[in-house]
Amino acid sequence: MSADQSPEEFIPEYYEISDMLIAEDSLTTNAGELHGLLCGFLAAGARFKADDWLKQAAELMDIAEYRHESSKLALVDMYQGVLSLLENADFGFQLLLPDDDLAIGQRAEALGAWCQGFLTGFGLQGGQTNASLTEELRETLSDMEQIAQLELDPEDNEDSESDLMELHEYVRMAAMMIFSEFNPQQPDESVEPGTTLH
Repeated sequence: MSADQSPEEFIPEYYEISDMLIAEDSLTTNAGELHGLLCGFLAAGARFKADDWLKQAAELMDIAEYRHESSKLALVDMYQGVLSLLENADFGFQLLLPDDDLAIGQRAEALGAWCQGFLTGFGLQGGQTNASLTEELRETLSDMEQIAQLELDPEDNEDSESDLMELHEYVRMAAMMIFSEFNPQQPDESVEPGTTLH
């Protein structure tokens, strides 16, 4: 990521990741699930070297090796951009989901897949038990489990749109909350105590 790029600009779009998955002949996942997996890993405290992240992504994609160098670059870009947004804690983090031009049923399915990916990544990395989680975290993860099974009436009406938007925002905030719980911000060690930042 170059110094003049914001993390948002650095993360590939949903359709770019979808095209990458098609190019790699991955039939087992979608862009939202892959992004959710990464966010779940990071929220649970994981940090990967590029090769390790590419290996984890390949396992979810159910591919033995990458066919295109551009796929590796897109995945590393996604990793760096997502981690930067989550660490910034400025609410810039967004879920990687399709645009509103898709049918509401497809968008609901994508949100469910994102949650499934998040739960998988968090579970694989975390090692937490119900006893080690706060009640709020247990409830939040349970909510995400329910959203992962979400099915909305395909009839495109305003109530369904509003419900989906609320769920989307809930999941976005929940992911940031879980990240902050397991990744407390470190003080900037390069700043001397008592120094005022301008």
